Amino acid sequence: MLTGTCLCGDIAFEVDGPVDVVGHCHCSMCRKFHGSAFATFGTTAVEGFRWVRGAERVRTYQSSALGYRRFCPRCGSAVPMSGEGQPFALLPMGNVAEDPGTRPRLHFFTGSMAPWHAIVDDLPQHEVYPAEFGPNAPTADRPVREPETPGAIGGSCLCGAVAFEFDSPPLRMYNCHCSRCRRALSAAYQTVLRVGSSGFRWLAGGDNIVSYQMPGTRFQCAFCRTCGSRTPWERDGELCVPAGSLDSDPGMKPSANIFTESRAAWTVVDQSLKTWPEAAS
Repeated sequence: MLTGTCLCGDIAFEVDGPVDVVGHCHCSMCRKFHGSAFATFGTTAVEGFRWVRGAERVRTYQSSALGYRRFCPRCGSAVPMSGEGQPFALLPMGNVAEDPGTRPRLHFFTGSMAPWHAIVDDLPQHEVYPAEFGPNAPTADRPVREPETPGAIGGSCLCGAVAFEFDSPPLRMYNCHCSRCRRALSAAYQTVLRVGSSGFRWLAGGDNIVSYQMPGTRFQCAFCRTCGSRTPWERDGELCVPAGSLDSDPGMKPSANIFTESRAAWTVVDQSLKTWPEAAS
């Protein structure tokens, strides 16, 4: 039995049966929606999947002619996609609490991979949609939103309602493997770019952002209320930018992994970076 929840816990599910195929998707649509370097999905039989609570709360955004995204309207976590004639339930693996036993077997849409990300495992890589998944290839890329200020770095959400830019040099960039980041982004880990608030500007949709803070903690996240995409949030006078939301190359790559002691069992950590079992010291 596998269990999973969104970050706030309003939506929960169970899987009674094996996870059959696990893969990493690097398309820009997944990056924007999850705010991460890539999204990791697993498939399981529809008859083994069930909602425990909150199914009536799930919000859906039609991201393309063939694709849609589902998320929690309170915390923004992605939630499983099941039904509508789909032959399997599709699980965002970042929200699964237990080790599924199944390991990722491929990367796809690597032709759209983020310029700041490096694949460090030896799994097969497909630049486009793998033929083994069927003939109906989903759209890989979303049009980018160009920054308004020359030389600035820009970003936006999947639906385009939220957009931002900054022209101050990024302060640091790191990968966080804590369980809260995994559930918030519904991904293997969160890559955060920290930016000084003085150089950051919202270009659109500042009033379309939902902020969520876990009760009793400092953990925060934010997302577009329309499409569920992760958006920047402010902390300690800096903007925390989910790197997957960027439309521009920030000219920086992650320099560290933190909270690796909490990493998902199916994640391969980039050992070339400084690595901290908990928070960096």
